[in-house]
Amino acid sequence: MSMSLSTDLQARVYDYTQNNKMTLLEDPALAVDYKIELIRKAKHHVHIITFFWDDSSVPERLSRELNLANARGVEVRILTSFIPTLTTDILGSGKRALNLKSKTATFSYLQLMPGRLFSVTSNLHEKMFIVDGEKAIIGGRNSSASSLNGKDMEVVMEGDIVNQAQDHFKIMQDFLIEEKIKSKCVTATDLEACAAPVKSQGFSKEDSNFFPVQPSFAGGIEARILSHEAVIHQRDGQLNRQERLVQQDDILDTITNIKFKKLRGYNYFIMPTKRYMDYLESNLAEGNSIEMITNSLESAKFSNNAGYIYSLPDTKRLMEQGLVLHMWERNQKLKYVHEKVLIFDDERVVIGSHNFGTGSTSVSNEIAVEFTSKEIAKRLTDVFETEVANPLITKTADLSLIDKQIRKYKRSIKILRTKIVEGILRETY
Repeated sequence: MSMSLSTDLQARVYDYTQNNKMTLLEDPALAVDYKIELIRKAKHHVHIITFFWDDSSVPERLSRELNLANARGVEVRILTSFIPTLTTDILGSGKRALNLKSKTATFSYLQLMPGRLFSVTSNLHEKMFIVDGEKAIIGGRNSSASSLNGKDMEVVMEGDIVNQAQDHFKIMQDFLIEEKIKSKCVTATDLEACAAPVKSQGFSKEDSNFFPVQPSFAGGIEARILSHEAVIHQRDGQLNRQERLVQQDDILDTITNIKFKKLRGYNYFIMPTKRYMDYLESNLAEGNSIEMITNSLESAKFSNNAGYIYSLPDTKRLMEQGLVLHMWERNQKLKYVHEKVLIFDDERVVIGSHNFGTGSTSVSNEIAVEFTSKEIAKRLTDVFETEVANPLITKTADLSLIDKQIRKYKRSIKILRTKIVEGILRETY
């Protein structure tokens, strides 16, 4: 007996929607409070995709409220990867219980299949939070207390844009159900009987409770969802590492077609794919202005500074062509940069989970929202300019500093850029 699931599993750039409402969530602690408030008011469902869901205070708070909501009849679905690497999957730590007590609330895991994808990691890196199909939050914050220490950004969306976010959630829910059926039912004699309880975790796109008629905010914001579904590309294309680095990436492909005179942005590390590097270099060559805030050597140590050290040659190359780079100072409340925001000409904005680097293209599912709003762009620009003007927050890098660090870490850079190590590192970041 054969089994197949009819799911539309293609990455996409959605059409522009009009008259949406966008609200920035700038403060990390207040962002958690806001999500708690939304869960308490939820009537039908809460849908979450998160890179990981750990045992720290933030997911503990969310779990308590999700359990209460589920007990009163709210459907709870959480999609996560829990950082499934070769090691964690073999040891089983990606299967740990994650604080949801109700049997009707569901966690769905993306788990790496060793020997099948041949990658060190394979991630649901999206950060999405949707309540009742009415409000959706997209940004860079993980479900972890570590998010309270990082410079990051999220945006609350209302309007037709929410149904696009919900559509992406459905695509990924269907994908994980299909993967679970394939792994769980592989040796079952009755595949349909095995698959039935797993299939029941899905929901219908025709269900108006999930895809409601959205309000229109007069004079609102034009916006659309951008998605990059690398884990689907990996599975369907059986891509090797080199193929993964150059695969279709609808988020970056959209960004690299945006024309600008002035670009301000936040990059975790300066580790661009070739097409993003070409885009930055061509704009610098045309005399367009690019300023970036990124992690410093010290702030990068908050996670692991190998990515920073590896990125030094690319950083130097772009700075020699005119990139203005500001390094984040660690000794403050927000200790490192995790934000993924681009601001084009004080008008167009991209906010999401994509790090604008090779890891996001090669092995990670990503989500972003692209929109046009002079008001929000101005707010983000004002924050950016305040940060670059304050030496307690950032310091502007010069080539002498980068050259000094390249000399100091010459041996480390050489090791990190050997073929095997480089491939692993670029997929990690």
